[in-house]
Amino acid sequence: MANTLISLDGLGKVFHAREVETHALSNITLEIDTGEFVSIAGPSGCGKTTLLSILGLLDSPTEGEYLLNGEPVARLSPSRRAEIRNRAIGFIFQAFNLIGDLTVFENVELPLTYRDIAGRERRERVRQALERVGVAHRADHYPSQLSGGQQQRVAVARAIVGAPRILLADEPTGNLDSRNGQAVMGLLGELHDEGATICMVTHDPRYVNAADRAIHLFDGQIVEEGESRNGMAEVE
Repeated sequence: MANTLISLDGLGKVFHAREVETHALSNITLEIDTGEFVSIAGPSGCGKTTLLSILGLLDSPTEGEYLLNGEPVARLSPSRRAEIRNRAIGFIFQAFNLIGDLTVFENVELPLTYRDIAGRERRERVRQALERVGVAHRADHYPSQLSGGQQQRVAVARAIVGAPRILLADEPTGNLDSRNGQAVMGLLGELHDEGATICMVTHDPRYVNAADRAIHLFDGQIVEEGESRNGMAEVE
């Protein structure tokens, strides 16, 4: 029997700017099982990144309920939310979000510095993560000395170094050429095969179809949901 890891019921998000209300999300009801690979697709401005931010506890809904592993997120204290983000959730961003004055090694090590982990173990975890993504030879370089594909690989290493249960990827191939995009998708596929739960925002139909299930958003609402082409569903 599948174990529901993420459960959203009637989720909504409204942004207020001066006297204007923007409904970014409306009545999102969704369940994601442990170990599932879900893609979230739709046009620009449809609420994909907002939904991912809420899933990653970076933002809060204005209505509805979010249960994470059966626990109501709304009841979590700020410190508990921060702990879950650090220990259970890995983030991969389109813009990489690497710190320019830190080396590759230091960027990947950073999430571990907020945990009570001995220096030797931290260094070993970083080494393994960098080897996993194929950039161990760039450990002493700075982000500005790397290509876009290498920077995204470092971002993946940073996301997985803490062995998170959930990986949230926001357009992880958006700034990459086809070859590097395929390489990053290959890494995500390997992590999924090893048991990671992955939620990926993408606008590329090729990568929508790499997931187990595709969620399509339009104007902040789910308009289509089903298995990806891997499971015989057609994606426009």
